Amino acid sequence: MKVSGKKSILINYIYIHIPFCLRKCNYCSFYSEKFTSDLKNRFVSFLIKEINQVKQRFKIKPLTIYFGGGTPSLLDVSDIQKIISQFDLSQVQEITLESNPKNITSVFVQKLSETPINRISLGAQSFIDSELNLLGRLHNSEQISRAFELIRNQGFNNISLDLIYGLPNQKMLDVQFSLERIIELNPEHVSLYCLNLEENVLLYSKKHLIPEDEVIAGFYDLIRRELISSGYEQYEISNFAKKGFESKHNLCYWSDKLYLGFGPSAAGYFVNTRYTNPADLEEYFGAIKTSQIIGNLVSLTNEEHEKEFIFLSLRKTKGINLKEFENKFQKDFLEKYRKTIDKYLDNNFLEIEGEFIKLTPKAYFISNEIFSEFM
Repeated sequence: MKVSGKKSILINYIYIHIPFCLRKCNYCSFYSEKFTSDLKNRFVSFLIKEINQVKQRFKIKPLTIYFGGGTPSLLDVSDIQKIISQFDLSQVQEITLESNPKNITSVFVQKLSETPINRISLGAQSFIDSELNLLGRLHNSEQISRAFELIRNQGFNNISLDLIYGLPNQKMLDVQFSLERIIELNPEHVSLYCLNLEENVLLYSKKHLIPEDEVIAGFYDLIRRELISSGYEQYEISNFAKKGFESKHNLCYWSDKLYLGFGPSAAGYFVNTRYTNPADLEEYFGAIKTSQIIGNLVSLTNEEHEKEFIFLSLRKTKGINLKEFENKFQKDFLEKYRKTIDKYLDNNFLEIEGEFIKLTPKAYFISNEIFSEFM
């Protein structure tokens, strides 16, 4: 399906999926391909064609660009520069590159500092080597610290670290150890991921060894307390940042902003319409060859849009802006959802503060249960 006549739609947020890994991690269900230099070169050429095709349909002035994957740090810096140069950067504020500690060298980081990339998201995941091995990561804990220092010493002042918790047989002391290493490095941002195993991943066979929910909730509470006491502000259920270093790009997803996704399996959202690119390189190349790249269009009804707005907004610690909700949907949120709201106000899982309604901290770990009642 083609999208035509949309040139007047302004898009400010860009996601670019780089689908290559040296080896798939044992917990990962995202689309990826084994890296080869030839396949990477072919992909970059098609990606640039895709960007230019989509530029004919939309007015694109990025405030943020986010390179995710996969492993974007497998690209040559010249590839990264070539991709970024396809966009009008006159208003850009943040360009993020997800990176694997294994790929970070002094030469790579030095070249990267000469590009417009100004934020690095480093996939640490754990600082315990046995956990990294269990997860199928190619790096060890020493390489995380070395990569972090290389990035920092090259002048990058906006670094995010990922931490996975809820691993098979994980103990509170294990979580505490990795958390202390993160706090010692002092990144500007920390993203948390509670391990969730799909049936198609290698680690699924150890799903029965994952701690009970009550134990994992304790892990989350520990992480949250320690990060806040170390100067981080929690701005979303799983994200913490030093003041002013919130991920501008990820906030677009939780704030109902329009965005475009480039690359295989990437998703986009514009004017109550979602799409997902083919999760297969050859299909993706074929869609670009026939100028059919924005396909699989799914139109959201007003009701579906409203439900998405609710659960995405409630992920932010600020919560739902009640005036914004009323302006978007011509409804009074407090009136429409009074029964559910009263239930969770009574048990202190929700609170109203000024023009916002939000989850209380004690509701964060069980947020999905609460969201489902609004759905």
